Amino acid sequence: MAGGGGTQRGSSEGHGADPERDRLIAAFGKAASEHGYRDLTVDQVARYAGTSRARIEAYFGSKEQGLVAAQDAFLDRLWLDALEACAGAEDWPVKVRAAMRSVIASLVEASTLARVFAVEATAVSFAAAERQLAVLDAFAKLLQEGRRTSPAASSLPPVTERALIGGIASIITGFLLAEEPQALAALETELVELVLLPYVGPQQARRIARA
Repeated sequence: MAGGGGTQRGSSEGHGADPERDRLIAAFGKAASEHGYRDLTVDQVARYAGTSRARIEAYFGSKEQGLVAAQDAFLDRLWLDALEACAGAEDWPVKVRAAMRSVIASLVEASTLARVFAVEATAVSFAAAERQLAVLDAFAKLLQEGRRTSPAASSLPPVTERALIGGIASIITGFLLAEEPQALAALETELVELVLLPYVGPQQARRIARA
C-alpha cells in the first residue's frame, strides 16, 4: 500500500491549473456531501460556487461530469496524503502502516463525502465505479513492493494484492454505508495487521500494527 514518493496516480489531468474549475469542483463536492449523489442539482452547485448555471455548464457538460471530477479530486487527495504519510519511513511495513493510517483518518474526517463517492456514486455511475477501481488497483500495485522486501512473499498468488485491497475497501464501504466512521477508526490496527500478514508473518504483522 505504500511505495516510493514519486508514484502518481494521475487521474485528474490539469488539476490545479484552473482556479475557477477547482472552485467548481469543490462546490460539486460540497453539494454532494450535503444533498447526496442522486439529489444534487447543478443549481445547488451554482449557489455554493457563487456563479451561474451557464458558467458551470461551460466546464462540465453534465452533472455526472462535475461529480466525477469531484470524485477524482477526492481520490487524488487520499492518494497523495497516503504517499506523503509513508515518505518518511524507511522500512516497507512501516510505510504500509503510515499509509493505512492516513487513508483511514481522511475517510473518517470526510466520511459523508466518502460515502457519497464510495457507495452512492458507484451504484449509479459507471464512470464513478471505474475511477474507484482505478485507485484500488493503484494501491494494489504499490502493495506489490512487499514481494521485493520479504522473501517469504515471493510465492504469493498474483492476485494477492488486489484481494487484500479489495477486501479492505469492502470493509470500509460497509462502515461508511452504516454511517459508523468512528468504528472504522477503531479497526485501523486490525486492517494494518491483515495487510502485512502475508508478507511478514503473523507475529511481525501484529507487532508493527500495534506500534
